[in-house]
Formats: sequence, C-alpha cells, structure tokens
Amino acid sequence: MSHGFASYAEAPIDDFVSRLEEGMASLPKQEAKVAQYFLLNLNSISFETGKSIAQKAGVAEITVGRMLRRFGCAGMKEFKAMLRHRYSVTGESLAEEGFELPEDWQEQMTAELRAVSTVYSKIGSPAFQTAERYLREAEEVYVTGFQTVRGLAEDTARRLALARPRVRFLSGHDSMLSEWLDPPAPGSSCLLVIDVIPYAAECETIARLAREQGRTVVVVTDEYCHWAHEVTDAVINTPSKTGLFLESLLGLTAATGLLIHATANGSVRDLDQRMRDWKRLATRIGIF
Repeated sequence: MSHGFASYAEAPIDDFVSRLEEGMASLPKQEAKVAQYFLLNLNSISFETGKSIAQKAGVAEITVGRMLRRFGCAGMKEFKAMLRHRYSVTGESLAEEGFELPEDWQEQMTAELRAVSTVYSKIGSPAFQTAERYLREAEEVYVTGFQTVRGLAEDTARRLALARPRVRFLSGHDSMLSEWLDPPAPGSSCLLVIDVIPYAAECETIARLAREQGRTVVVVTDEYCHWAHEVTDAVINTPSKTGLFLESLLGLTAATGLLIHATANGSVRDLDQRMRDWKRLATRIGIF
C-alpha cells in the first residue's frame, strides 16, 4: 500500500476495473473485445464515446453498453462519472465533463502518445545505457542546443544540475567555447547535445570537437538526424513527425527527462541533501 501524498481512497472505477480484469476470460467474444479495449486505453478513454469504442473494437455499439451493464455500470455516462470521481480524488487530470475529443484530435493525441511510448521503449537499449553511463560518470557535463531547442537545452541543463554536480549550459555563440580552452582528461567531461531538423551546423561541429578533446558525447535528436551516429554510440532518436504544424517536442522532452531521472537514480550522492541545499540557496534570494 502506498503512503503519503500518493495515498488515496479507492474510487469506484478501481472496483469496476478489478471486476473487469477478473471476469474478462468468461465474457462472450464480442464483449471481451470491448473489455480489452477499456483495459488497454483507460488513460485516454474519457475522450471516447460508445460509438467510437465500438468502431475501434470492431463490435456493434450495443455491445459496449451490454458489457458495461454486465459489470454493474449503467452505461458510458455512469462510466465517465466514475472516472471523474476517481480523478477528482487523485488530482489527476481528466477532460471537461461532457467534452469529447473530435476524431481528428483523437488521432493526433494517439500519435503524440505513441511518440512518448517509443521513447520509453528505448530504456534498456545499448544507446540509452551508454548515454546514462556517460552522464553519470563524467566529472562535468555541458548541455547545448541551438535554434528552436535552445530553450529545451537550457532547461535540461538546469534540471540535470539538480541530479548531479558541475553541469553547465554551453552557448557556443556567446562564449566562443572559452570553456573548452583547457581540454579535460579523457572521459572526464561529457557533452549532451539536443538537435532537431533543420539541424544546426554548430551542433555537429561542437560534437566532433568534443570527441577530439576526449569528451564523451550524448545526442538526443529526432528520427531523421544524419550526423549523430557518426560521432557517438549514445544517440537517442525520438519521433517528431506526429502531424502537428511544427515538429513535436514531446519525444525530446521525454528523453531528456528520462536521462535526468536515470542519472539521479544511478548516483551514489546524497540527493536528498542536495535538494535541501538547493532549496536553502533559493530561499536566500527570496525564490520561495
């Protein structure tokens, strides 16, 4: 049982899901399809209707209602009421009452969620493990990014600095690489590059220069990057073409967040004390 801030009273939806999981094996084939769809899509089903669920499960719309009633739920209206109760208790987000996402936006959301899922599937891959090791073992880490992802790179540097010491954002245009006048001992310095199309020429140049100076290199980029794999074996490619007007940054954000988390988890430092020290420093300048 969980305790503290993550501990909540069990909501009716939890009982419903438990009954659904226990009883699915004995359901008629068509109702089993609906039950499986519910169980696999609980996080996004608030945007669905009985009709859209039936279409995606390949059954008649009446089958959706029949399955719900079998497990003590009067229909989609009551099911969504249980969802609203659950999320109002836990504080998790849910769509506005009565709001149903248009079909084209449902497809867009599915594409975005698939991009994030793809990034998570890379955990444990050789490239991810190598990136994690580089970021954890280096004595210092520089983070850089240009054009539209400079802001993400700056944010990543700040957040990574909470997980480990000696992290700096590297702005090649501003400093003209004065930070790198004194090459480090091999493997003691790491460069984390964030780059997306249209690729900044500076990223590849700085990454290659980092390797020449004996630094390890981690690249978080999109699925089309043409240069990263020639420079390092620690490349995290993330999906960006999800149908949005501009390329999606969800994959990049997920990848950097996972790398920061992995770096923190693999640390032998007292991170609780580090966070207390950080909050103490921030308090001194009136942040809180």
